[in-house]
Amino acid sequence: MLFNVSGEYQVEDLERFYSDLKRFTYILKFHDKNVAESWIKQLHAHLKPEYIESCLIAAIFELSITDVDTFHWVLDNLSHWDTYTHLLQEVTKFVVQKLIKEGFIPGQDFSATSEGKILIHENARKVIISDISQSDNLLIKKILLTSPEIHFLTIS
Repeated sequence: MLFNVSGEYQVEDLERFYSDLKRFTYILKFHDKNVAESWIKQLHAHLKPEYIESCLIAAIFELSITDVDTFHWVLDNLSHWDTYTHLLQEVTKFVVQKLIKEGFIPGQDFSATSEGKILIHENARKVIISDISQSDNLLIKKILLTSPEIHFLTIS
């Protein structure tokens, strides 16, 4: 449990979370799917799925700052994990909402693919990546396809 009855963090819970986060980022740096999946199975035997998901998401953000190569390896090789699928879905929703808020038109300036990618014009991409953190930038780049990658969209 990560919260006590009053909704506050327990020091022991935070220490456990930090320890699990450290251990998991260490394990991911081996770039070995079997080792990572074995670790997750061990966690599932003792911990709640919500806790594990929080730890995995924290690991992604930690790696985006401390080890970009491992960050990319995780998203490229462990993308079948529900945690990462949910994370990228949230990033996709964020991008679509920001594009609409900035006045871009779905189907004209951008569109989504069945794989969760966003086809986007360069001018819309520039708006999306302005004023975001390094972690957000790396995650957003995982879902965007821009004009060099797509040939059928043209800038209006």
